[in-house]
Amino acid sequence: MPRFRPRSPESSGLCDTPLSPETVRWLAGEVTRPCHFFTEPNLRLEWEHCPHEESVWEVFQGRLLDPAHTRQRRTFEAWNLWHHTAEGRSGEPVVSLKWDHHASEIHVVRGIDSYVHEGYDSGGGVFLTRERRRWVRELVATVELGRFRDLEELRDELICLLFNAVVGTSRLPLAPVETPLPTFSCGEWFYCYRPEAADPEDTVRTTQELLQHMLSPSLHRREEIKLLETFLNSLSGGVVEIQPEVRQFVPRWNAIGRTATELTELVRGLFNEVSLSPYGYLVNNALLFAWDLQHEALQWAAVVDLLAHLLRLNGRHLSAYDLVTFHHRGANYPDALLLDEVLKDFLRRIFHSPQLFLDTPADSPATRVAKRLRRRALRQGWLHRRAYEGHLVPDVPTSPGEHLRVLPPDYPRVSEEQILQPTKRKRQLFANDPLTNYLTPNVEQVLRQSLADLEHPDELRELGMAIYLDRPFNFGKPPAEPDGTLLVSAEAFSRNFALQRLHNLPRWVEGVADAIPPDCVERLQNLPVAGLPLDRIGGPARPGIISLTDARLASPDFVFLRTTASTVRNFLALYDVTPLAERFDVTFLTEGRRVLIARAPRGDGVIVYDEALRPRLELYVPANQGYERRAGYEYPAAGLWVVRVGEVDRHDDPIALKVR
Repeated sequence: MPRFRPRSPESSGLCDTPLSPETVRWLAGEVTRPCHFFTEPNLRLEWEHCPHEESVWEVFQGRLLDPAHTRQRRTFEAWNLWHHTAEGRSGEPVVSLKWDHHASEIHVVRGIDSYVHEGYDSGGGVFLTRERRRWVRELVATVELGRFRDLEELRDELICLLFNAVVGTSRLPLAPVETPLPTFSCGEWFYCYRPEAADPEDTVRTTQELLQHMLSPSLHRREEIKLLETFLNSLSGGVVEIQPEVRQFVPRWNAIGRTATELTELVRGLFNEVSLSPYGYLVNNALLFAWDLQHEALQWAAVVDLLAHLLRLNGRHLSAYDLVTFHHRGANYPDALLLDEVLKDFLRRIFHSPQLFLDTPADSPATRVAKRLRRRALRQGWLHRRAYEGHLVPDVPTSPGEHLRVLPPDYPRVSEEQILQPTKRKRQLFANDPLTNYLTPNVEQVLRQSLADLEHPDELRELGMAIYLDRPFNFGKPPAEPDGTLLVSAEAFSRNFALQRLHNLPRWVEGVADAIPPDCVERLQNLPVAGLPLDRIGGPARPGIISLTDARLASPDFVFLRTTASTVRNFLALYDVTPLAERFDVTFLTEGRRVLIARAPRGDGVIVYDEALRPRLELYVPANQGYERRAGYEYPAAGLWVVRVGEVDRHDDPIALKVR
């Protein structure tokens, strides 16, 4: 079974401990102790153990129903954590463990201060709705105790669920429970289990204590990422204010045995995992953190490559999910603000070190490729930034879901009409801040060479590249149920999209447009790009979810080239392909080659294509046997069934790929 944290020597005593009522009760109290929480100094928490708590309770399709929508009641033994503010104790526990002795289940629940619409009798037989503020409960997960062999396994799962209750259950926050708590997003609260705490009743209060007591070698990678996010969010903005605290991170990182390369991957992971709504100081502080890293741990070129990677990835994301059709028609636009901040930082680095971007005769082939990728980041970031100058957006980035949450006063609430009606918006993106103001001589020189790079086929192709997301292994799940199955990202190319970009390019690079090669249109029209067309990819298994076929909304000629390497690694880390490899050659999947994982055009299957886009595996999801959750992963309880390998039909004898 997947694990959240690796087994440690100090946990050996729990491995043989049976799940008796006494041990479960001890564990529930142990994992919710104050020592496992970082809290901002002004945030007050209250811990409460209720031996008998009666509550209105009904779960439907994985969601906890509002008390007004059910009459069912249940009795729990509960461990509750309450917030205390100037307005008093929170209306619901912000995090709670609820143990149902009769059903042998533990529910992890969280409370969100929200705006809700409630019906009322306005008189004369007329019923209307009005908005009011009320705490809402969200079910994070339910733990069935019968599925666990010992106390150590149960502890690992509970600390994972408590962590997810605070930071959100997914890096793609679509359902409410997938989003982080507002207190976490604002750097005020964090959960990190630490069994070695000297005082179990003492919370962690300062950033120095956060690093010293919570950053340890035993953490899950996502815990490290979210700890860094908490660290940066908890700092105020501005170089003078945050620099002393920032310089505490690298020594502690080195002290737990981590390397500079791992630090680079940590910062990459920060931006891959982060939910930027509400939009605060995080990006600003992360960039200041990167400036400090080049003095403490990383070379200047390594930081430049880190930012270049972020710009290229952000560009492909905005190419796929633009601010016109997607992101609630541009109401939620933190990706554009991220682009702006990172690009300006990138331009400052070009100003100081143009030699890292411009080719020289002494450059090796590897150095030339690295410089071309940095220039690609500049060109793509420049195009997106220029394309959205003057675009109408709400006063602050938000979404219909976030609009229902009560945020701190620093984050003003916009009117609902700004979210739903683009014509009602007044703010213009990057108003009075045209990118041409940053066209210094060094930047102009690098931008010119980036345009000249369009002579290279890869750079020409990049004009039409995008990354789309899907969860192809969720067959059989009800429409409203939260989905934690494997998230797949895939690279796609649209020739029409690239030609449109090329048409607009002279206007977006005004002043240096003469550097664009004159034959780009003809070469782009004849550019060979092999990909799987949209008509060979199946649509979503249920309405209202992400799918690779979302590409049709951007341009119907998108073709899919490959599944990203990180997705393939995640797939192989979750599912054991050993039984398949014992009977068939699957090196196309296991040796790091290009593959594409996509829904079959018909039926409930998923097809794995090799680098030549030949169908090599057909996978079936036995959804009728249900799904399981463990260590933050959701997967079919019966695993995946391989029903076809190449042209060999295996329907009568499927090979099961079990979870590791």
